[in-house]
Amino acid sequence: MSKLNLAVIFWFYKEPEICINRLMLIKKHNPDLKIFGVFGGKREEEYLYKEKLGKYLDDFYCHTSTDNDWKWIHGDLMLLDWYRERGNKLDWDSVVIVQWDMLVFDSFNNQFPNIKKNEMFLSGLQTLDKYTEVNWEWTSPLREYRKDFDNFLKFAKEKYGYKKDELPCCLFIIEIIPRIFFEKYLTVENKDVGMLEYKIPIYREIFDIPIYKKNVGAHWWGNVEQFPLNAEPTEIKTRYIEAELEKEYGWRIFHPYFKIWDK
Repeated sequence: MSKLNLAVIFWFYKEPEICINRLMLIKKHNPDLKIFGVFGGKREEEYLYKEKLGKYLDDFYCHTSTDNDWKWIHGDLMLLDWYRERGNKLDWDSVVIVQWDMLVFDSFNNQFPNIKKNEMFLSGLQTLDKYTEVNWEWTSPLREYRKDFDNFLKFAKEKYGYKKDELPCCLFIIEIIPRIFFEKYLTVENKDVGMLEYKIPIYREIFDIPIYKKNVGAHWWGNVEQFPLNAEPTEIKTRYIEAELEKEYGWRIFHPYFKIWDK
């Protein structure tokens, strides 16, 4: 079996010096992987970031949208634009999505052993149970985003005949996305309907993309300080990271961390 041609998408939009620090860490532990930069910041700062980060990247793409909220809630569509405009011409089988405020202390081949071509990994993948549905801001009946959730489910049912009692959801912190998913996602109408943390897992099922399962410590509920990956802007403590790195089988990927790592 041929080895998976894995590459990295480095998704960034601020803090160029921290971005350099992160890229150096990724390259230290993954010297053979190509890193494709996806810049989601202000268009007028494209030149600055290309000048500062260019030598650490194998490719640089700047998204044209000026709506920062759109690029946050619809990060999947920003990545899809990258694929349509740039990524489909590059050499890779699957991409690991790494955000600028993530620390990586191991090779992705070690962290995701034996992941196969066309398999997809989504951090924090779980069933949308009743507790999560009621308390999660994207699905809670008491929050403004509930209508988007209902509209998405209606669209998925009418367009694809998708209807399940147990729906999947995830935390879009770190993902591995195969080329075939992007290809199939390009065919979807009304891509803006819904939020990526439930629509991507649902589209994965609709497209019949095989899933790669692994617990990477993504925080859903409970004390955030007990988890290495957090989708909220609550920084992982330095002492927690250092303690995990001292363990033979401790966590090796952390998010978010907002400072330069120089330990």
